[in-house]
Amino acid sequence: MQIKTYTANSMKDILSQIKSELGSDAVILSKREITDKTFGLTAKPLIEVTAAVDFDAGISGYYPKTPRVSSGAPEPALPAFSAPSAEHLAEGITELKDMIKELIAHSGMKLHENNPLRKKLLSRGIRPNIVDVLLTKLGAGAKESAVRNLLCKLIKTEEPKTSRVWVFVGTTGVGKTTTIAKIAAGGVLNHRRKVGLITLDTYRIGAVDQGRIYAKILNIPFTSVSSVSEFRTALGKMGSLDLVLVDTVGRSALCGDYIPHLREHLDGIDPCTFLLMPVATRDSEMDAITRTFSGLDIHRMIFTKADEAIHSGSVITHNLIHRIPVSYITTGQRVPEDIEKASSSTIVHRCLGDRI
Repeated sequence: MQIKTYTANSMKDILSQIKSELGSDAVILSKREITDKTFGLTAKPLIEVTAAVDFDAGISGYYPKTPRVSSGAPEPALPAFSAPSAEHLAEGITELKDMIKELIAHSGMKLHENNPLRKKLLSRGIRPNIVDVLLTKLGAGAKESAVRNLLCKLIKTEEPKTSRVWVFVGTTGVGKTTTIAKIAAGGVLNHRRKVGLITLDTYRIGAVDQGRIYAKILNIPFTSVSSVSEFRTALGKMGSLDLVLVDTVGRSALCGDYIPHLREHLDGIDPCTFLLMPVATRDSEMDAITRTFSGLDIHRMIFTKADEAIHSGSVITHNLIHRIPVSYITTGQRVPEDIEKASSSTIVHRCLGDRI
């Protein structure tokens, strides 16, 4: 299965892209109207569509079409016909829609809705259209083990991008500073790496003191900066370190004007940029946050506060829609214990448990 997100000025352009790249068997998972913030107040609304297609012929019944080979004989002439009237055309479209509905109802395409797994997967917080695509792919008799195996194949997890500078971004209160402390402690205590901390967060009360305390405990360098020039100077002073962790200001997903300012700090550095989000965040908010921070070229996800979430299906939904690999999941306040490297199997287990 391949999942892709398209953005364009019109639905016609998006459908053309989907048909060209994914083929006519593609299924639309979600559609929403967004604002192109590139042009500020003069921005025009855009349409964002996420589509999926199943390339596993053995499971889904999808087979690539065989190109028609010409025999060399001339094609028979098509009979002439007159263009239908608008009234007849409307009647034909209505009749065609009714036929399609009837075919769908009897072709098994909606048989997954009777599968008891559907209700259980929805109760775990997975988005309905994702559940429908998964069960349609597996067929009406899909079993729990098949769902788990398919999710393990689809969920993307990866180690952090190779870079000595790691930047952590996200909205207010997602746990950036605590997560940085966990990673720094793990690097120093477990891997004997030379680590340094830089914070751009000079707005939040206690943020600088909190970072300085962690650095003092670990006996590593710490610097607080408030401008691009100070940030570049601090990076230069930490040039001999194995890893530099950069804490940033937490801002609302509605504060898009902050992203260009932060991008000025990161231009020319080629860092590994992590977007942090609590597991308990609603799907719509995850989508909005991801769109806001996408201007920074997000390389990896870190999902935080998994211990505070009743359901973890939002992690699966976000991963399948946005396709940003997950590197870490944090599970509590203890430093450095409550952080784990992400894997597709652990994410599936956190969402579905031992049994659905």
